[in-house]
Amino acid sequence: MKKWTKRMMASALAATMLMTGTGAFAATTGAQTGQTAAVEAVKKQENKQFESRLDEIIARGYILVGTPGDYKPFTYLNPKTNEFEGYDIDAMKEFAKSLGVEARFVQTSWPTLMDDLLANKFDIAVGGVTRNTDRQKKAHMGDPYIEFGKAPLIRVQDKDKYKSLEDINKKEVRIGVNPGGTNEQFVRDHLKNATVTVVQNNLDIPDLVANGTYDVMITDTIEAMVYSKADSRLYAALTDKPFTRSEKAYMIPRGDFIFASYLDVWMDEMKLQGKFDELFHKWVK
Repeated sequence: MKKWTKRMMASALAATMLMTGTGAFAATTGAQTGQTAAVEAVKKQENKQFESRLDEIIARGYILVGTPGDYKPFTYLNPKTNEFEGYDIDAMKEFAKSLGVEARFVQTSWPTLMDDLLANKFDIAVGGVTRNTDRQKKAHMGDPYIEFGKAPLIRVQDKDKYKSLEDINKKEVRIGVNPGGTNEQFVRDHLKNATVTVVQNNLDIPDLVANGTYDVMITDTIEAMVYSKADSRLYAALTDKPFTRSEKAYMIPRGDFIFASYLDVWMDEMKLQGKFDELFHKWVK
């Protein structure tokens, strides 16, 4: 009986020790897990040097502005000076000034504009970028700053010949269009019967229309007005009744509320102070 009692007491003691040991192990493991999580959180915070791209731009002292340089009056890479100029170039210099940094311009192209932005080759994309839902799916389109529509740039002698989409949507009508942007998209969607040629350099198309190589350039009303003003051979048709209605905006990577909010507030200030009106009179009228 005594032996049986001793065995029972020994078993109970062993069980108690085992349970106590397991509990201690569990507590220790839990503490270690908590400590590990805390360390990882600190590391993540250390790695995340800036809360927003806005802070990063200010810290580095310059903003990278992506622009094609071939879309007057918004962006133009002047071959004589090798400098960008235009409506959006001046606007971005003002934007940089508001941040207390330098504006550095990076040349991109319309076909690669979105990919270059998403690859962080620049902080913001400008140059007559059309505000639409397709772009908003991948990036953030800021508030609009100017309204426009698609319209034909033609020769002066043809101003009574091309008065509608139906007049242009014919096989014998030769259209020159730049690749990768909303101009080409419009032509592909609405002028399927016309003879379309993609011209790599958008700056070449107005002269090619003027000299008779092409009959029509589909472009923004604003660009059409600028080219017709600069070349007496050209005529900006239907600018009062364009085929579409759209707006221009500046494009930044999505998901950064702080940077997006700053951009919107800056644009509100530009409008309130009449700065966009000044740019319009300088580059368009």
